[in-house]
Amino acid sequence: MGDIFEQLYLAAVSMVSLGVFGGLAFYIMHASHSRWREYELSYAAIAPREPTAKRLAGMLRIAPPGFRWGHLSGEWKSERYPPVVLGVHPDGLSLTIVPPFRHGCRDLFLPFDKMTIEPAAWDLIDRAYGIQMEGVCSLEITIFSNVMEWAAEKSEILKLMLQRAELVRGLQRA
Repeated sequence: MGDIFEQLYLAAVSMVSLGVFGGLAFYIMHASHSRWREYELSYAAIAPREPTAKRLAGMLRIAPPGFRWGHLSGEWKSERYPPVVLGVHPDGLSLTIVPPFRHGCRDLFLPFDKMTIEPAAWDLIDRAYGIQMEGVCSLEITIFSNVMEWAAEKSEILKLMLQRAELVRGLQRA
């Protein structure tokens, strides 16, 4: 009779432990996408659209603009999102987190008419670009320069935006 109670006790402890672990894991995953959700409020992709070109962009960062060393700069919500697919459309860019890492995040569509691209620095890399959008205060999406230059080959508007950013970068160094 004691073995049955012991088995029931171990089963109950296992179920409670799995529930606590699952809840903690969900909380961590949900909290790690808080910056993405700030962009979702204004720029969530409503309907799926097929891009003219798409590429796995690797990692991007969403944080306040400026040179940052991640958490060492005091920015606790500087978040990196790996891996992200960048899509180029005639009127904007789309960002999609690859499915195993999505955790309920919707795709973003960033229209060119509400976009500003600025030169950015990311850790030791000084040739990155920061995408700043109207309506999302004091945040930018930082993407590596090789990915943005690839996207500029596919969009004339984006090419002009990158040329402007390079002029600004030159003026900042002078």
